Amino acid sequence: MGLFDAFSKAFANQDYGPPAEQVRATARHILVPTKEEAQVVMKMIASGEQSFEECAQQFSTCPSASKGGSLGSFGPGTMVKEFDQVIFSPETRIGEIQGPVL
Repeated sequence: MGLFDAFSKAFANQDYGPPAEQVRATARHILVPTKEEAQVVMKMIASGEQSFEECAQQFSTCPSASKGGSLGSFGPGTMVKEFDQVIFSPETRIGEIQGPVL
């Protein structure tokens, strides 16, 4: 295999990327009824007033609230479309809070 072959395969993602069925994400979320409430919760987290887990337990309407908002590990197409698009977007930076997702 020549150098050009390696570059060609890298750009084609044939040998170097995981198969689509193996792509997984781990995420947490806080489900609230309004965009305004989401913004208030995000400010609380950003200011350090409360942790993400504390806010999830206090404000989230999802059953995941009892686990600090943890959704565990999942693949593409498992969550609602809007959430999936953010989680699996190449622009999403790991470890940064995203949202609100509408």
